Amino acid sequence: MNNKNKTIGTWALDKNDFPVFEYTGKIPYKATCKDGSPVKLPEDPWFLMGNYQFTLFSHISGEYELITGQRSWGRMNFGKKPNSGNNQCKITISNPSSNQNQTYNLVGINSLSGNEEICKRKFGIGYAKYEYSLDEVEISRSLHIKPSANIDGGSPAFIVTFEIKNTSKNELQINLGESLNANYSEIQFQYIPENSQQVQFEYTPFEDLKTDSVGFNIKAKTKDPLLTRSSKDISMVETFPPSLFMSKISENTEIVLDKENRTVTGKAQFELSPNHTKKICFMIGFFTENINIRSIQEDLADFSFENGFASHWQKVIPTFDSESDPIIKRELKWHAYCLESMATYSEYYKETKIPQGTIYDYDWGKHASARDNLQHALPCVYYNPKLAKSTLRYILKRTTAFGEVRLIEYGNGYAEHEGYFTSDQQLFLFLLLSEYLRVSKDYDFLSETITPYPADENAPKVSICHMIERCFTFLRDTIGRGKHGLVRLYNSDWNDTLYYIEKFPYNLVVRNGESHMNCAMVASIFPTLISELKNAKVAPELIFSMEIYHQNIFDAFIKDTGTRVFPRRMYFADKAYGEENMFLEPMGYTLQIADFSQKKKIALYSEMQKRLYNGEKLGARQQENPEFESLEYDKGSRENGGFWWALNGPVILGVNTFDNQEAKRLLQMMSLDNMSKNFPEYWCCYWDAADNIESSLIPQEGLSDQSFNYSLVPHCCAHPHAWFLYCWYKLQN
Repeated sequence: MNNKNKTIGTWALDKNDFPVFEYTGKIPYKATCKDGSPVKLPEDPWFLMGNYQFTLFSHISGEYELITGQRSWGRMNFGKKPNSGNNQCKITISNPSSNQNQTYNLVGINSLSGNEEICKRKFGIGYAKYEYSLDEVEISRSLHIKPSANIDGGSPAFIVTFEIKNTSKNELQINLGESLNANYSEIQFQYIPENSQQVQFEYTPFEDLKTDSVGFNIKAKTKDPLLTRSSKDISMVETFPPSLFMSKISENTEIVLDKENRTVTGKAQFELSPNHTKKICFMIGFFTENINIRSIQEDLADFSFENGFASHWQKVIPTFDSESDPIIKRELKWHAYCLESMATYSEYYKETKIPQGTIYDYDWGKHASARDNLQHALPCVYYNPKLAKSTLRYILKRTTAFGEVRLIEYGNGYAEHEGYFTSDQQLFLFLLLSEYLRVSKDYDFLSETITPYPADENAPKVSICHMIERCFTFLRDTIGRGKHGLVRLYNSDWNDTLYYIEKFPYNLVVRNGESHMNCAMVASIFPTLISELKNAKVAPELIFSMEIYHQNIFDAFIKDTGTRVFPRRMYFADKAYGEENMFLEPMGYTLQIADFSQKKKIALYSEMQKRLYNGEKLGARQQENPEFESLEYDKGSRENGGFWWALNGPVILGVNTFDNQEAKRLLQMMSLDNMSKNFPEYWCCYWDAADNIESSLIPQEGLSDQSFNYSLVPHCCAHPHAWFLYCWYKLQN
């Protein structure tokens, strides 16, 4: 493979025994696929930082994107192109003895941060650090974030620090400036010219002497009066955005406004004697109606220049002491950190969930989708049950009183199903609920109350148990069963691109399809859910009805499978899929069915090894022989034969029911460590990834979908982190 960027970087442990990655590759990032075609990945890789109140993408170049997600997804310092930020940092070093001045850019692809020979770029738990070695000085520039301690806690701000050491024999004059632009952009509209959008924004500069802060109050303007009545109203668009600020922390510094260019800048000017070091820091963030600058400053006042917020991260990241493999242990900590950093509080629902990331949230600006939020909370039942519980409450508040789980959310609490009528949302809800009850034994949760969607505070509240009943009856009656007695597919189950790939008339899809994946989920999830509801001593009629439903689905599923070694995939537009060509979707949950004999499980897994694992480096691909013909889906890509964590995780759990050691081998196979060893040229294989990657069937193996240009899309998805963590915990118990 011809690749100019063969060395991407290395993992290590910092002084707090936390994982830290040093990026040693070049930027702009460039690489080629096996067939010689250029890799479509962002040229300036990024790491995710954050807490429940905000998200920060820190780039290798030193640039960052300050992102808000409590309401609509938006960037506070939107750059010149989609999915980019706009910040600057310059330092001027003057040597009076030689009368020489030199100005350096510390941020940008063409800056010192982009020079791997001058700058070390390190990214750890709660921080990003850039270390520059120049002839006369050594400079360290770091970004630090404090984690959230409570479901509704956290501060939407970070600390930027500088350590500047004079390594010369002469006294130096230093002039430093760290700045960013105030430019709010709602992510769902970032590809639309600003003057064409329904809402524009006004920026009013302010200086607050009481908090030593400057910034810009950001206010929406629109002709539609219904959009600006109250910040509590449901709205598809954002008309009450946060406002940007910068605060002075260090003495002998100043913060200034450039009203014309809409920038805030922290400045420091000082003399530096030989072998002396100067430390400087500023606070940057945004404030809202509910979180003011003073409260943020008070929350971050315990920042340690020597150790950042490490002591706080140590309270939220598990130690994983039972793991003997140091590489897996390190990776587990990283996965937990990424989920904590991604988790986002919803101002409308007053709950926190973990977004899918990647395209849905960070590129399309949608809080999507419900099934993803539910999957991401699965490992939290073990180490952060409050977050798992809040996710359940969030989804139930996004569920109608009729039991329909709303798929997608925009703006402030505007939830809908778009053009989809999915059939599996309730099943993923039941999966998380059953696991939460099984592990936490928090049966009182079922008696708690919420308000169904649209979660109007004046509407009557209902119990969680009642909402579970409504979701069940929606699954049983509205989703229903098809002519084979299987759970209907409607236009999609987990694979929500089915009705895009196959161009059938919609009427042939919606009522006639049946999903074997849905059936396998019912058969594997319901026994645990029913058992936990019995332990809770609640809703005997609901339990009895669930038992009847479970038995009916299980019997129909077994009958349909017959003497076959593996179940079909689905009935779709009057056609049976998966007769000879194996699809992965139903297999993992089939292997988890308690009443499916061990002999049958071993035979099924053996067949999967032959058909879906052959040639694969990370796990099973989604199809044995991709059969969909589409210009948008190469054979071996995405839902047409790609690799998915959300499909391989259930397989690992299924194999664990009869072979724990093999399950552990599969988990190791699915690790980021294994991925980076197999695809060392691709930066998206070391610390994060999209929700799927191309399989061994195409030259783009190891990458996110290359038929689509991913060169601007954030590669930051919760799936790789959540499923690895969840499987690890399940394999220990």
